[in-house]
Amino acid sequence: MKGQMLMTGILVVTHGKFSKEIIESAELIVGKQENITYLTLEHDDSVEELRSKVYESINLLERGDGVLVLADLFGGSPSNVIASNLKHLNFECITGINLPMLIEALVSRNTCSLSELVEKCMTSGNEGIQNLKEMLCARINQ
Repeated sequence: MKGQMLMTGILVVTHGKFSKEIIESAELIVGKQENITYLTLEHDDSVEELRSKVYESINLLERGDGVLVLADLFGGSPSNVIASNLKHLNFECITGINLPMLIEALVSRNTCSLSELVEKCMTSGNEGIQNLKEMLCARINQ
């Protein structure tokens, strides 16, 4: 594998169309991406069907460098479905997706291992949450 570029697959699973929209927003910043897909859970969708789609999507995205699954809400149906697939497939999952987290995943997935990517995404996701007014007031008062 030396000299070969990594390409961690990325699957985004959310309630509603958030997964589609956050990928499109990230691509506005980092450009069109490959080996990424999304799944949505709409009001009348079957959770069992979503479970099967998650399984199939992870298998399609796996190219030997792993798959990172990003979900919107810990404890929601998408994350529960993803968790049930952890018994059968080897992948990593982070809940609480936000735009900084997804951008980090897209720009770093070619240069680090899956476990390193999880750490980078967790850091970026957390650092992306700021109280802007508080920060600006602190700078003004310095």
